[in-house]
Amino acid sequence: MHLIKYLNFAIISLSVLAQANSTKILSKVKQNIYENEKKINELNSDTLENSWINSIVGSFSYKNSDARGEREETNTFSITLNQPIFKSGGIYYAIKYANANREFLKITTKFSEQADIKVVLGALYNLKKLNLQIQKQLYMIENAKIDILRKKEQYKSGFLDSSFLNNAILTKSSLQRSLLDMKSNRLDLLKTLKTYSNKNIEDIKLPNFILLDKTEFLKKSLLLKQKNSEIVKNDYLKKMTIANYLPTVSFNAGYYDTRDYGKNRYNTFGLSVSMPLIDPNRSKNIEIKKLTYLKSKLEFQDTKKAETENFDLAIKKIDLIKQKVLLTKKSLKLYDSLLLSTKDSFTAGEKTIYDVNTLENSKKTMALDIKIFKLDIQLSLLDLYAKMNGKI
Repeated sequence: MHLIKYLNFAIISLSVLAQANSTKILSKVKQNIYENEKKINELNSDTLENSWINSIVGSFSYKNSDARGEREETNTFSITLNQPIFKSGGIYYAIKYANANREFLKITTKFSEQADIKVVLGALYNLKKLNLQIQKQLYMIENAKIDILRKKEQYKSGFLDSSFLNNAILTKSSLQRSLLDMKSNRLDLLKTLKTYSNKNIEDIKLPNFILLDKTEFLKKSLLLKQKNSEIVKNDYLKKMTIANYLPTVSFNAGYYDTRDYGKNRYNTFGLSVSMPLIDPNRSKNIEIKKLTYLKSKLEFQDTKKAETENFDLAIKKIDLIKQKVLLTKKSLKLYDSLLLSTKDSFTAGEKTIYDVNTLENSKKTMALDIKIFKLDIQLSLLDLYAKMNGKI
């Protein structure tokens, strides 16, 4: 039932969407890197959009000659323009290509930016999870200590041999080593946070992700948006390439000022038509662009399939975690009943304080397990949400 219930759902965070300045959790250096990257992308796109416009060329020349038996000096100043005004659609496609490339670069930068934000949030979720695991480990160590005391008494009384006591001591030692590993992992997470963010941990509010329809997830997928923009870009590039081998109409104009024995100023203007007649690579260049366009369409379909499968897998895993939560809650209720009866037996002198403390610690570890499982769900949702077009 749970699998069916959540199979067609993905993720989004309402609290996240409200945080318009989420990139500010990144360090100032990383923020500046992305701001500069966005500006560079815009400038490159603007340059590409205007690439079909030729420069107005100014030139000056000086000539000193005695070819006719007497010295002559000539100064020539000119301003010329040779500007295509019609390229069989090539100008239109060039502008469209520039805008498509602009969108592609925006999405690419956004994807990288959200990947870094995911690192910060992921480290925070894992840090919170690790703190809970450390608490749980401390309760388990307490139970191991109680078990040693119990077995030590039983060994001294002759009820157990030394192997049972030895195993209990080894168990405690193993739990303590694991605790040290957890503390080491905590240092690694703190290092990651310092690398990616200058914010104080307490100042970063973790989002609470909720579920969203799969269709919406695919609609907002940055990977799919990137692949789709690549299709559009390659389509215009293909059309630009074809147009390069078709007729081009250009406007020519010039202003000339020549000074030798007198002043000679004049203007010229006119139209010219040109077209490549022989190019051995024409068909190959066009075919390459056509295949590149086809390849980008196939990559879109492949990426959509992969994104759908990743989504379904994530939801199945989330459902399994939810089932763990339900099972742990049921066990917790049993422990409540067992702890109550054990306390009554302890009051009646039938049970020891060791029994009571062991059950209490076990109950606390289960309560922590539920919190840990819920963080696992948030981490799974974060993996998906980082791929979506939206603020984290």
